[in-house]
Amino acid sequence: MEQPTQPTPAPRHYIGRVLLINLGIVLALHPGRQLFTGGDEGIFMLLFVLAYLNGLFFIGCLVSGRSKTGIGFLLAALLVFVIGFGDCATHLRLGSMH
Repeated sequence: MEQPTQPTPAPRHYIGRVLLINLGIVLALHPGRQLFTGGDEGIFMLLFVLAYLNGLFFIGCLVSGRSKTGIGFLLAALLVFVIGFGDCATHLRLGSMH
């Protein structure tokens, strides 16, 4: 008798972990803005680098076939832009947001 073949399990997706880690980094950067960057304006560069890295990880996940995890990195980059830059702009009184 032949044994029935087991289907290969689907790869795990880490969308929630990616978003949670990025949210934690953004939330840690805002109160520690003076400590990490030495000034208020330096946080913009850190947020831009974080969003850029998320974009690279998104492309890497798409190339490697883990597109669902890649969606997490794309959402994380958008999270950094919307929450990070929006909150910084209000604290620094940039534009008409204050």
